[in-house]
Amino acid sequence: MRSAASRISLAVVLLMLTAALAAPWLGRLGLMAPEAMDAQPYLPPGLDHWFGTDNFGRDVFARVVWGSRVALVVAVGSSALASLLGICLGALAGYFGGWIDGFLSRTFDVFLLIPTFFLVLLIVALFGASLPLTLLAIAITTWPRSARIMRAQVLTLRGRVYVQAARAAGASHLQALTQHVIPNGLGPIVTDGTLLMGLAVLTEASLSFLGLGDPDTVSWGLMIFDGQRQLRLAPWMSIFPGLAMLLLVAAFNLLGDGLGTSRLRRMRPRTTSAVPAAEPGLLAIEDLCVDYQTEAGLLHAVNGVSLRLERGDRIGIVGESGCGKSTLAAALMQILPANAAATQGRIRFDGNWLLHDGAIVTQGRSPAIDRLRWVRIAMIFQSAMNALNPVMTVRRQLIEAYRLHRPQSTRQDATARVETLFGLIGVPRDRLDAYPHELSGGMRQRVVIALSLLFEPDLVVADEPTTALDALIKDQILGEILALQRRMNLALILISHDMGAVAETCARIAVMYGGEIVETGPTEAVFAHPAHPYTRMLIDALPRLHGPVLAPRAAPAGGMGLACKFAPRCPGATEICRTQAPVSRNIGDRHEASCHHPLAEGGMS
Repeated sequence: MRSAASRISLAVVLLMLTAALAAPWLGRLGLMAPEAMDAQPYLPPGLDHWFGTDNFGRDVFARVVWGSRVALVVAVGSSALASLLGICLGALAGYFGGWIDGFLSRTFDVFLLIPTFFLVLLIVALFGASLPLTLLAIAITTWPRSARIMRAQVLTLRGRVYVQAARAAGASHLQALTQHVIPNGLGPIVTDGTLLMGLAVLTEASLSFLGLGDPDTVSWGLMIFDGQRQLRLAPWMSIFPGLAMLLLVAAFNLLGDGLGTSRLRRMRPRTTSAVPAAEPGLLAIEDLCVDYQTEAGLLHAVNGVSLRLERGDRIGIVGESGCGKSTLAAALMQILPANAAATQGRIRFDGNWLLHDGAIVTQGRSPAIDRLRWVRIAMIFQSAMNALNPVMTVRRQLIEAYRLHRPQSTRQDATARVETLFGLIGVPRDRLDAYPHELSGGMRQRVVIALSLLFEPDLVVADEPTTALDALIKDQILGEILALQRRMNLALILISHDMGAVAETCARIAVMYGGEIVETGPTEAVFAHPAHPYTRMLIDALPRLHGPVLAPRAAPAGGMGLACKFAPRCPGATEICRTQAPVSRNIGDRHEASCHHPLAEGGMS
């Protein structure tokens, strides 16, 4: 309902629904009688008759209101029946698969091949014109749409962990389907249902216009049919029911469009092309802030982050889930979701401004990042299976990516480059024609690494590159990333919650908490003498051969509103921590921490 179009369309539907429900009551009072012939024929619209009168002296406004009853009954009834039938059959096909899916899917296909209106026309012509039959005919011909949508939803949901957990806990197939699978797949069905309502209104009106509607009802289609004979004498007889039908169908479609889009507000980033000359250096992020627009309001995911990187640098950004690491990477690559935007800060890369005072820097009509993304700044995503197209071979995906940025190159050039990279990262060349699902997790991650190195970029952002891999493969992947970084002199940003992985790979560490960098410094210095209590907790959370694991504790509600965000979890917090924001303190050589009480050398006792 944040969309103006959605609010207006809902208001139109509610207004027509209210008028349709009130029509019989007003009719008993003599104010809304569609069959009353108590006026002169062909009166134009005026104060006494808002929409004029027809050839029998009947009030057109009253008939339009009564016609909305037929339109709404057909729209809601046929859509509900079609959706219910589609949900049941589509869920069965998707959940059980096998011959059930094969039989039902072919049935869906047969119905979808037949033009909907002509099938409805045939049914009504054969079995007679009545409102219930029209409603049923529309539902019978439109249910395969809902069935196909529900089948696709169930296919993606039936393998989810919570469904498997329900089955393991003793739930029957019916319970798992009705309580866990179908409720989670209803979103697209609701959206399609509103679109079916508009289709039903048009279908019923078309049947009435052709003389196949219920003659005992007042229908917009029948009114348009009667009015088209009197177009020159009384055009309002057709215009007003036509406008009413247009409004209702448009309202249903806009309402469906609103339901189908995200309920989160789209945040439009500011753009600018007028910026001062940038300083030298590979990468500089200064006072970057990124906000998300959520249903609960603005969420400050990144708050005043500053980082610098030179050629060949290796920096690790660590912190628990939700601290803003991936958002920082997305802001650098300018691939933030629609409900997020940088609100302030600056980003420059090799003398080029990418973000200045919270506005995206443009060159011509395109953002400046477009010339650099993937060619000079590449990213390794944390889920290789999601980063690769499941219906394309890895050869085709890498070749298409190469030729997208080098359109003048031939397929032979692209293939030679891809084969060279596969040899570089240790993947046999005969796996080039494999699909992603035919590769192991480690192989898929190596393919994503090859994708990021297609053009030998200056900077690689690795966002959790070893997620869901076992310890041995994780160590191999990190080793290969480090070897490639040294061989190509790449600058590397490694984002991880694994302190051990960062310690083995990076020369510097930046620790993030609550969207802020709370400690940064050389890896050896940070591990030997952690100055921030949160850093010490992350280190203590590493698995140990002897002694208990001291995992970080969950943040209490409301902690993010305090001056020091870590104060509710800090064992050494004092009153100043709860009232004043900490400032960055110099602990040693390039070692800084934002804390009122940085830990003494040797760490917390």
